[in-house]
Amino acid sequence: MLLLKSPPQQGFSLLELLVVVVIIGILATMFTLSVGVLGADSELERETDRLQALLSLAREDAVTQGRELGMHFYPNGYEFAIYEEDFVEYYDPDDAEARDRSEWLVFGTSALLRPRSLPEGIVIELEIDGREIILDQRDDRRTVADDDEPADQDEADAYRPQVRFYSSGDLSPFVIRFRREFESEGFIMDFADDGSVELTKG
Repeated sequence: MLLLKSPPQQGFSLLELLVVVVIIGILATMFTLSVGVLGADSELERETDRLQALLSLAREDAVTQGRELGMHFYPNGYEFAIYEEDFVEYYDPDDAEARDRSEWLVFGTSALLRPRSLPEGIVIELEIDGREIILDQRDDRRTVADDDEPADQDEADAYRPQVRFYSSGDLSPFVIRFRREFESEGFIMDFADDGSVELTKG
């Protein structure tokens, strides 16, 4: 009688198991690194959330205090300003002492709406009425909270905000983009004149 031998049991050798473990380790490392890179966007999200909160605060302040606020953006930050009305109702245009002294004053460093700087590597872009605004570098501006006497400014060089918050609750519509310096994608905030905002990523 002829006996049939069963085929030998197939299994994994120690070498094959080691190769699989190494591959799993490499994949896990790559996943960890990718999560680390994406995790850097949390900084971008934090700056986006902060700007939204500050804009909401500025709009609320303009309504409750019945005053006009403004905002000026720079490539690496932004600041808020208040319109201080100090004018004479009837005055002689030739009388320099009686001229209209209403002006924009930037909030000082001790205010809640103080100037803000973005973390290194984050870029801000501004668009108004469908046109991209070239942002100039921040320079020394007049402040509300500082004790130093501000320097006189010519009318042509007077400070003017790019965005305004009116006491009615309206604001001048604009679009803000936050992105990494060497990346094209980021967060886009589209602010409507009624203060509503549409946040997208792209």
